[in-house]
Amino acid sequence: MKEALASEESSGPSSSAWLEEILARHVRTGYDELGSFYAWLEGHYGGETLLLWAPREWGEAVIRALRGLEYKGRIVLGLDASGGHGTPFQRALEWVRPRRALILTEGEGVGSSFTPTDPDPDGDAEAIEVEAPTGLRYREVPARRAWKGELETDLPQIPGPALGAYGWERGIPTYGVGLVGLDTTLQALLRVWRLNV
Repeated sequence: MKEALASEESSGPSSSAWLEEILARHVRTGYDELGSFYAWLEGHYGGETLLLWAPREWGEAVIRALRGLEYKGRIVLGLDASGGHGTPFQRALEWVRPRRALILTEGEGVGSSFTPTDPDPDGDAEAIEVEAPTGLRYREVPARRAWKGELETDLPQIPGPALGAYGWERGIPTYGVGLVGLDTTLQALLRVWRLNV
């Protein structure tokens, strides 16, 4: 990407359109039926596919963290238009079929577990009806299931996202990564997984 990122245009959820247009000029991109945007960022030969899932309004911050990052395999950037629902993330896991997944959250460091505060033994909240930006309606059941992943790292620990349960249930190691210091966190994780160059 040779074009400058226009930070003055990045003030709201719909402002990611300019970023998506720029990415579409340089890499393979697409949208799914729920309105999520995807960009396939190819690294060096070898490696694996890593899904990096982020709120759409944080797209510019993610691209800035990825600039100059050397890695093996492919990072698929998924920008979520739903505001954090599980259904779009589950769709991303099906569509991208990653070896690992990272969910961008607030804070600094990595989230390798989630413990719900809700004592519900079934682990899910009440379902709600949601309309995607594309007009498609779906039933959303917020995840409340505990999960824990093994990850040896010296990075600061933050609470993992509830959505991580969907990855682990599919056998996909899924962790949270904090927006603060994202470039440093990604570099450290790539070293742990031997995907750095």
